[in-house]
Amino acid sequence: GVADQKMEVVWEFLPASYQSDVNGLAHQFADKMDPEIYNEMFAIAQRVAKLLQDKKEYILKNKMLESPKTSPEEVAKYYDPSVDILASLANSDLSTIEKLKTFDGGKFLSTSGSQIAKDFATISGLMPQKEGDPGFTEKLKQAKVTLVSAEGDQATIKIEVPGEQTKEEVMVKVEDKWIPQTLAKNWKSKIESAQQSLDKLKPEDITSKKDQAMAGFKQLNATLAQLENAKTEKEFNEQFTNQVRPLAQMAPMLLMLGAAAVMEQGFSDAAAARGGVMADSPGEAKPINPNTMISIVVNKKLSPGEQDPIIDEILQSANDTESLQVIPTVDGEITTFKVYPVEDIEAFSKKIKFGKPSKVDPDSRSITVELE
Repeated sequence: GVADQKMEVVWEFLPASYQSDVNGLAHQFADKMDPEIYNEMFAIAQRVAKLLQDKKEYILKNKMLESPKTSPEEVAKYYDPSVDILASLANSDLSTIEKLKTFDGGKFLSTSGSQIAKDFATISGLMPQKEGDPGFTEKLKQAKVTLVSAEGDQATIKIEVPGEQTKEEVMVKVEDKWIPQTLAKNWKSKIESAQQSLDKLKPEDITSKKDQAMAGFKQLNATLAQLENAKTEKEFNEQFTNQVRPLAQMAPMLLMLGAAAVMEQGFSDAAAARGGVMADSPGEAKPINPNTMISIVVNKKLSPGEQDPIIDEILQSANDTESLQVIPTVDGEITTFKVYPVEDIEAFSKKIKFGKPSKVDPDSRSITVELE
């Protein structure tokens, strides 16, 4: 279903109580958030999306987009699906507090979620691939799942994906739905953690910053109006260049949109594969202290399937897995796992079991690991 961009299958995959938990978080967040601030953020996002669509020709010709590494043709290739993703989110059932109060994950995924998945599939199809190497969507379509064993409410399946390491996944039965054991183990604690974060969010704290927020929105709307009213390419580009700094203020708002989307889709199979690792609720933004983040560096390019058991082991090595976060990234032939919060890097290095720590650098807060 995901391969065909029918994202409602992700929702149907979840047990009924899990669906209720997800909807409940959205409704709880809606009750806490100031309607005027929230609605205005999404109204601006809608306006930005429309501007990007209407002024596409002018924007693609702007000199600020010129880069020695990326040609204008390359930027243009990804432009439409990227803008469509923003437009889909900005106009979705997340777009107003009124809609959020009656949010339904199944409806969201079957409409906006499926459209966003189609745009991601388009972007994936445009990315360069090694000759003969299938793209992400094609890999999903060619994936083969085989039952290895089953006893009572537990079973083991083998997942074979072209170009990826074969993986076995333990599944358990919850409310007549088969889900990954890692998801079942972590679901309750993660939902409770998100609910507790939302409980700490006080409407009066948000309202106290309302005047400042609305003043910022007013400035953004004035900037957008100038760009919308530009009649010629020259006039638009002059305004665009002059107003880049104020427009940069859009970044926090866009990040919040992304955070809200993650909250609604935190039940995805990606989170399940990573042992239920999810960010804290967007209701309580927590800055990351760089002094509590470490980097575990593996000098090998690891596929998502190869990363999963390592993430599981990192989580299991912690004393408090509920607060530990793991973010994997791949750069060339190097895979890095950002882990936080970790106070004592030396002590943490001694807990690593998936490989042999060959170098511990307290200054850069990095641990280089040789895989077994």
